[in-house]
Amino acid sequence: MIKNIILFIAVVTFTFAENKRLSFEDVQGKSPFKYPSLGIITWFPNENAFLTKVNNDLFKVSVSSFDTTLFLSESDFKVSSNTITNNRQSAPSRQTIEDLDQPMKPSNFVFSSDGSTLLFATNKEKVWRRSFYGTYYFMNINSKKISPLTENNKRLRNVKFSPDGKKIAYIREDNNIYSYDILKNKERQLTRDGSESILNGHFGWVYEEEFGSFDSYRWSPDSKKIAFLQEDQSSVPIFMLFDEIKLYPKLTKIRYPKAGQNNPTMTLYISDVRRGKPKKIDVGVTLDKYFPWMKWTDNDSLVLMKMNRLQKEWKFLNINAKTGKYTSGLSESDPSGWVQMHRNYYFLKNDNILWMSERDGWHHIYIHKKDGSIVKQLTKGEWEVKRIVDIDEKNKKVYFISNKETVFENRFYSVNFDGTDLKLLTKESGSHSIRMLPNLDGFIDSYSSINTPTRHLLKDINGKSISVIKETNKSQFEAYDWSYPKIIQFESTDGTISLDGIVTYPPNFKRGSRYPVIVHGYGMPGTQIVYNRWGSVWNQYLAQQGYIVFSMDARGMSGRGEEFKNLSYGDMSKYLSKDTAAGVRHLVDIGVADPDRIGAWGWSGGGYFTGLMLTKNADLFDVGVSVAPVMDFRLYDTIYTERSMGLPQNNKAGYDSTSVLTYVDRFKGKLLVMHGTGDDNVHSQNMTWLIEEFVKHDKQLDVFFYPNRPHGMSGGKARKNLYRKMINYFNDNLLNRKQIKSKS
Repeated sequence: MIKNIILFIAVVTFTFAENKRLSFEDVQGKSPFKYPSLGIITWFPNENAFLTKVNNDLFKVSVSSFDTTLFLSESDFKVSSNTITNNRQSAPSRQTIEDLDQPMKPSNFVFSSDGSTLLFATNKEKVWRRSFYGTYYFMNINSKKISPLTENNKRLRNVKFSPDGKKIAYIREDNNIYSYDILKNKERQLTRDGSESILNGHFGWVYEEEFGSFDSYRWSPDSKKIAFLQEDQSSVPIFMLFDEIKLYPKLTKIRYPKAGQNNPTMTLYISDVRRGKPKKIDVGVTLDKYFPWMKWTDNDSLVLMKMNRLQKEWKFLNINAKTGKYTSGLSESDPSGWVQMHRNYYFLKNDNILWMSERDGWHHIYIHKKDGSIVKQLTKGEWEVKRIVDIDEKNKKVYFISNKETVFENRFYSVNFDGTDLKLLTKESGSHSIRMLPNLDGFIDSYSSINTPTRHLLKDINGKSISVIKETNKSQFEAYDWSYPKIIQFESTDGTISLDGIVTYPPNFKRGSRYPVIVHGYGMPGTQIVYNRWGSVWNQYLAQQGYIVFSMDARGMSGRGEEFKNLSYGDMSKYLSKDTAAGVRHLVDIGVADPDRIGAWGWSGGGYFTGLMLTKNADLFDVGVSVAPVMDFRLYDTIYTERSMGLPQNNKAGYDSTSVLTYVDRFKGKLLVMHGTGDDNVHSQNMTWLIEEFVKHDKQLDVFFYPNRPHGMSGGKARKNLYRKMINYFNDNLLNRKQIKSKS
């Protein structure tokens, strides 16, 4: 009897211990969960090994065996007179060697092509989303001698080795391009007209943010020339950010083209690195054109992408660097929507181009000739190629990510150049991210699913698993009563299409009871939110507070072909509002959602989504938390907005229909809007316009500004404060309303 009692107590104790609940500190403070990560990988040239940083030491990891050896220790980066090589042109008083005999904190490691030299940065200072300034050094691997990159190595940006590893190019604060000869210890200035508004070799804010790169120069394969774009921002209107933390406000000016306003203009130059005098290249009309990508295909041939402002078409200009002349080549167009700029272009040795196109209505892989004529379509069907990971030209194979198995998953495949032997290389259900090995004889597969937290596997080139590199311990989540999300389908209101959603129920969910719902949305054109992958801890926390958490993909989002995506064109709010309403009503109709307790939250585009739901869909939504939102897309930038909306001058009705301000008169719930005053991406001006509209309609709005915080609200305890404010707002205004028992 006593034994049975002890056993009962032990079982009960174990049960309660294994069913803990997440606290706010667990999700916004110190996490109780451990996630294995491979970190930032820098591949060694021409071998299946990578460099990884652990604390302040660098290790070399051999992928085949995953043997790890110390490559460079923290002490190897200790700055002293013995480890620093004085360049001949350097004056000791000017040389940037801070904190002698103190270890550096290096990052952004790049090997020269032969692996003999390692370039790295210290003292990084963020500029915009991707760009940064840094203090740069390079190390001779054999001797471990460290040299500063030129006499003044501070505040350099866009720093790159030449292909032969003998030179390094970079941009200084004067917005000019420089080249440094490592062997001769000699710097050469390649441009001299850089200024606040003239940018050589790097893009300004809007290209960096929306085309995904700040880099606008390329070394030629023989390391003798640099092709670069010069960006003239002088006609771009200036937006100003105010820093009011100090006694007197500080002003930051940004050349930021809002929808319909003047864009920067581009000019292409090619510079002979030995002579340093750039030659202007005629690329035709440049006004209202974009030039987001270029690549050398041989020592004297450059390909430049030229795109029209509405992003409905682009073409390649095949430029002869010797003559400066060009011919038109490959092109893409989408009259009903917009074209993609994905950088998945491979120039083969026979001058053909292997790339990804949406021209048959779905993203697929093609081979075209240089002049744009088709050779072969490699993949076909009502599914999408998401990304070309790599090609093996010797064996004539393409390796790519696709949603062929299901729209909810990204899997890894291969196909021959002739379109035969399409092969699935990742058998495991879920969403996969792939790192190809440099020798193309295997890959690292990182994947997760709704039911499986992240695993990192080493596989051979045919997809056979060789070893488990790292995997997440699933039991740690189950100890916290983890609720596994479910993917659901439901009909649109008009009954013309089936839509996809993902729902997370509270751990104690019971059929017959209705629960408050929080819809986490984004919904921007061409994006996707419903995936079979491991869920977020914040969603779990909300579920454990007693909410059903719901997300969905409306018409106009991605993964289901060009026609589906283009439904957002001209009015991104049309189907976003209709289809989200259909999703919420579905949850009400099946008896799980309380129709009087419907909430929404989102960040950035999701902040817009939230504002739209609380105004345009005010009949359904009761409470919202909107973070860093666009409230009227006339306030957002040209490239992103005009891609799916056109020009506001030509589409007033569409912009009005998309604007949250248009529907403020319908508002009848509770809305909290939070924004950082230092947000260079989505300006807090959006909140100002929203407040003014609420005043006009005598409506009440809750607002909170985070001083000087950027779009991601980093800095101090801002993000923690924001999430605490969010959960308190939902609990006070949504959770604590009376729960309705469903009718049986």
